[in-house]
Amino acid sequence: MSSTALTILALLGGSIAGVLSLTLVLWLAPRARHDLRAAAHETLAEPRHFTFRDGYLIENSENVGFLLSTPIDHLKAWSELIDVLGDIADGVEQAFRDLRDAGRSFRLDGVLGRDRISIMGVRQDEDIRITVSASETAQTTLRVDLASLEALQADTDLLTRSSDTTPTLSWVVDGTGRVIWANAAYCTLAERCAGPDALRGWPMVSLFPEQAGAPAGVTRRQVIDSKGETSWYEITSQPADPSGMRHVHAISLDAVIAAEDNLRTFIQTLTKTFAYLPTGLAIFDREKSLAMFNPALMDMTGLDASWLSRRPKLTDFFDALRDHRKLPEPRDYKAWRDGLSDLSRVDAGGTYRETWTLPTGQTYCVTGRPQADGAVALMLEDISADVHASRAHRDERDALRAALSAADEAIIVFSASGTCVGVNDQARDLLKLSQDGIPDTLDACLVAWRDLFRPSPAWGDLRGVVAGDLQDGDLVDWTETLVDHDGRTITLRVIPGKTGGLTLCFRPTDLPNQDTAPTDRPATTIAAPGTERVEQAVL
Repeated sequence: MSSTALTILALLGGSIAGVLSLTLVLWLAPRARHDLRAAAHETLAEPRHFTFRDGYLIENSENVGFLLSTPIDHLKAWSELIDVLGDIADGVEQAFRDLRDAGRSFRLDGVLGRDRISIMGVRQDEDIRITVSASETAQTTLRVDLASLEALQADTDLLTRSSDTTPTLSWVVDGTGRVIWANAAYCTLAERCAGPDALRGWPMVSLFPEQAGAPAGVTRRQVIDSKGETSWYEITSQPADPSGMRHVHAISLDAVIAAEDNLRTFIQTLTKTFAYLPTGLAIFDREKSLAMFNPALMDMTGLDASWLSRRPKLTDFFDALRDHRKLPEPRDYKAWRDGLSDLSRVDAGGTYRETWTLPTGQTYCVTGRPQADGAVALMLEDISADVHASRAHRDERDALRAALSAADEAIIVFSASGTCVGVNDQARDLLKLSQDGIPDTLDACLVAWRDLFRPSPAWGDLRGVVAGDLQDGDLVDWTETLVDHDGRTITLRVIPGKTGGLTLCFRPTDLPNQDTAPTDRPATTIAAPGTERVEQAVL
């Protein structure tokens, strides 16, 4: 045989041996995953479950080679199961992710060949359990893993208890607007409004009827119960799901409505009260816009009600006051206005208080108080009358002091309450008083004079005048003769006031032109500090 033929035979023999070897290897190697469509009816007759912990397959049923490759890779089993089941049912990848991340149980239905396939997933403590099963075509039933079924039932019970114990009303309506499901809060309200038989018929009574196809959103609705009491609810309607069902929820607004009514009544009461206040009131909100004012503000500022109703800013309000000459003109008006507009920087307490002397002669006491929410309350009080009265009082007091200083006699003036309100230098010299003055009250003076003069009934009479023991007919001038411990004689002239005041005039008897008798000359009224007026004879 030639060498060429030998070579051909050698090559042919090697090829045949290689084919036989490859066939043997393929026969002995683990067979790949079966086709699901061919084996579904036989292999899924019993449920198959897989238990994962932290993405690792820790337990699985027998005969799962049609779902996972053999040998099973426990690290890749999670993703491999998702890929295989994703061909059977929709939403497998998202359901697995929600179960792993949020512990959300699921049940998905798919079709494989002639069988309906059910895929269920639940979380049990740290483990995740996946169950794959097929329904029996003959009996139209579904075989499920008992542990998975119990977990799903526990989740269902938990959700049911949660929906029944929530105070929020929840219900589901179909595409025609009929109520097909409701929680316990809805049922309780239905019985209160429609009676105890409201839940016996079908469909369920609709407390908040709406037209079919009504848009989703938030609305306010009210219901009236069998007693005629009205309740308000905030209705939140969700868009319809693929099956046409709409989930609706309602929150009670009774407390909110009551609070709004109380606030409205309170504001009305404040408005009526502010309307009669003589103090001008302007309240600016957190944006420094005028939110409320009273009629006194218009009277005091001369601002028009229509302009105030346009809610001017605080700075514009000050500008208007300046134009109407209702505020003093500072050196730097802009800096003054900007500083006053931010009352939080006025002082540590954030309160502004100042007296405005206007070019018109009026005097306003202006108080600004910031509020916690950023609002500002500005109050204007006209104190012109008080300022004029204070000035008149000061003028009368200065006149009294001038009259006492110009008199030749030593004079002391007491008010109706027995308080010393005036004394001249002659009295200080004669009665040996200090420059600081005499004792504050008549009783204290009488105690001091007992040490200066010999006993005299005049002291008791003076107490009677101050105490009001004398009748109106007894309120006449009289004189008393006093003798000091040095033997010097001093004439005391007592002039009771009609309002209870008292004027005492002391004159030594050795002075020329001494007249100790009561005078018949008319008396001149001299105002004392306070509201009392005392009478002093013109000497």
